[in-house]
Amino acid sequence: MASSPPPGLHPALSTHQGFALLEEAGAVRNLLRDSVEVIRTLRFVSLHGDGVFMLGSIGVEKAMKVMLGCNEIEASGSWPSKATLRYDWGHDIQKMSQLLNTAIERGQARSTHTGYAETLADRISGSTTLPLLFATFARYGKSGRFHHLGILATNEPGSDESPSEYWERVEFHVRSTEPELAEVPYGDNQALDEYEVRLRDRIADELEAWWYCVHCLGVQGCFGDQGRKIGWEIWEPGRPEPPIVRN
Repeated sequence: MASSPPPGLHPALSTHQGFALLEEAGAVRNLLRDSVEVIRTLRFVSLHGDGVFMLGSIGVEKAMKVMLGCNEIEASGSWPSKATLRYDWGHDIQKMSQLLNTAIERGQARSTHTGYAETLADRISGSTTLPLLFATFARYGKSGRFHHLGILATNEPGSDESPSEYWERVEFHVRSTEPELAEVPYGDNQALDEYEVRLRDRIADELEAWWYCVHCLGVQGCFGDQGRKIGWEIWEPGRPEPPIVRN
């Protein structure tokens, strides 16, 4: 007989599953907090890019799987199987992002405040930076972390570009779409350093906004009753609402 879950968690989860879900939710909170911070402090991709890609890919993947899992409990009464987690979802953050957006769209009707949930959902779907950022994390998560090892093993250039080249697309997009970042102050080292801080802050803002919106959508009930509880767990207590969401 399955043991009872921790108080307040879903009856479909055993005690082991319940505590494992709480641990995963805590990992999401910690990883996304650190992901945002490491993007803000990024100066040289060649030196610090691996930390950005690693934390971002694992943090976003865990967040998506945790909330999609809560959504699956609401739909079928059980946590997704190991085969679903490993083979159907895998490390494909782009695919899971589509699944998450679909779950959000379908779950808005059961949210506590449908208008607010719609605003949060629009903030996610309206971002033109997130798809490029998630593509970078997906590339790293699926195979990019072994990009150069693959070249060593095969003596071939590889079938896809490196994660750092994906990151270049993220930065180019932000520079191209944000008027205040359109002009790069080449030739002035201090001005260039300050510019790069603002550039990376803008990218970090997008990830933090996504994290906050997913947290709030969970609390609002878009991922079911279990998602309401876990929505609180994935956000850092006392952390304020990101300004770009508030504005």
